Amino acid sequence: MLNTILILTVVFFTLTSSVFSETNTAKGFIQPEWQYKQGDSPFHTAPIIKNDKVIVIPKNGHIDIISLKNGRKIWSKVHAKGIWGRSLSAGVSNLYYGTKNKQLCAVEIDTGESRWCVEFLKNVQRAPLEHNNKIYVVTAELGPGLSGDKTKGGSVYAINLNDGSIIWKVDTNNYAMQSPVINNNTLYVAGSYDDPSVDIDEGGPVSIIALDIVNGSKKWQYLSEDGFIKSLYATDTNLAFVGYQDFISSLDIGTGKLLWRKDSGNWVPAISGFDNTIYYGSANTNVHAWDISSGNSIWKYNIENGSFNYVLDAPIRIDNDIFFLSQRGELFVLNANNGKPKIHQKTDITAHVGLSTNGRWVVIGDSTGTVHAYDLNSLSYNN
Repeated sequence: MLNTILILTVVFFTLTSSVFSETNTAKGFIQPEWQYKQGDSPFHTAPIIKNDKVIVIPKNGHIDIISLKNGRKIWSKVHAKGIWGRSLSAGVSNLYYGTKNKQLCAVEIDTGESRWCVEFLKNVQRAPLEHNNKIYVVTAELGPGLSGDKTKGGSVYAINLNDGSIIWKVDTNNYAMQSPVINNNTLYVAGSYDDPSVDIDEGGPVSIIALDIVNGSKKWQYLSEDGFIKSLYATDTNLAFVGYQDFISSLDIGTGKLLWRKDSGNWVPAISGFDNTIYYGSANTNVHAWDISSGNSIWKYNIENGSFNYVLDAPIRIDNDIFFLSQRGELFVLNANNGKPKIHQKTDITAHVGLSTNGRWVVIGDSTGTVHAYDLNSLSYNN
């Protein structure tokens, strides 16, 4: 009888252990490995993880480079005229940022040593894109903190990585543009343009332009009434985007022809992608994976614990995991193939922007100017 009880106890323990290992959920708040207080301004741009460093800039602040291992400051960069927070981007060895006197500057990530600055006619408010020893930059006539003329357009530039010299320039009628994306030999830029005959809130009509990365020649242009474009994602066959009207659309990469346009279900802050899958979270607390070719759903995950606990920014995929932070400060890791949760942990953070991750570390900038770093190796979950 004793042996029978012992066997049943072992079986019960094994079964319950297997169930609880499927999702790592703590009742209390998980504690960060380190915190870094940069100031009192909230972060409107997610930290950037680059190798063993974290790059952060709060609203109206300066750039700090922090050790990913321990949160100690390595160097800082201040500009007398100010830096546009959403212009921050990191390349292979350089950090790029736009200044409030219409410059784009490059500094070495390891040392903070200045490489070059180039001045434009308009401001660089969005993150440049480094690709094959070139930097692709969009400038804006209008945007946060700018009082320009929406009848005037911004420009797209290809810049030499080594010295900041201009390789080519293309003028557009888009007075504001998102950061460009590249697939193969094509650069895609999207933004709002002025058309008094079209009455659309939040950005008005938009155009998406496909440019040859070698010389900037236009391959095609797609015009839409989706309102301000939030983000783009390109594959070898499709270009997906989401605008203010919260429809997700997919274009043929070769011609710019609309292939499909589907309702996202609710407000969407941004989309991301990996191979042929689009990922996004909507304000009705659902997280989605869609096939970019058809717009068909692959899986859907519902965030529990109340309405409007939505994904901040877009989910991030690394290997077979999906990472995101919810509006209520909850950290999630999902299986990228089926949407099943691996980690669901509460933090005591209130943030305006999403997290950054390299697959092991998760870094979050909160609404009080504090950076929080979590080592996921301290949490056990199934791969």
